[in-house]
Amino acid sequence: MAQTTQTHGKYKGVLVSKTNTKKIYAKLQMQRKKLIQYLVEKLSYIGEACVKIARDNGDYNDITGNLRSSISYVVLNDGEVMSGGNFVAKQVAPGYKKVKRTRKLKDGTVKEYMANVKVGGDGVKGQQEGEALLERLKAKFPWGVVLIVCAGMEYAAFVENVHHKRVLIDAELEAEKLFKQLLGKIVKEA
Repeated sequence: MAQTTQTHGKYKGVLVSKTNTKKIYAKLQMQRKKLIQYLVEKLSYIGEACVKIARDNGDYNDITGNLRSSISYVVLNDGEVMSGGNFVAKQVAPGYKKVKRTRKLKDGTVKEYMANVKVGGDGVKGQQEGEALLERLKAKFPWGVVLIVCAGMEYAAFVENVHHKRVLIDAELEAEKLFKQLLGKIVKEA
């Protein structure tokens, strides 16, 4: 690719590089596209695994199906969706469910009791909230290859942090593990 020649005349003995920079640029672009495709493929795998874990292992009370329906992922490349974004509405059959509750009494003690809670829903609101949250998050990442995993209902963080229920924490831990396993070598070399 790169050729060197000696010139004659006034600049005798000077080395001149005759490198075709267009060819180098084209090869680098091809390698960049392959790398992006590889990253998208691996991040999609991680996103699918996270969503499966979050939907299947969430130990919160599924009263309306909205929280479970609002969980999904998306892989972006320069702000463009490459994969993901598939929200699935989780239906909960109408009826009643026994749920463990706690109440703080006047004397300061905490009492646990079982309550009958009316359940039932089609999960469509959760699906819509999840899609809206992903749209807002996509705007924050206009460049690079990005994986976003989210629970779109506004109370998801409250359920996880206050009630200590597992909404996305298991998925986050699995994502870190899979990232190190699948992409750790590439990141170390970069």
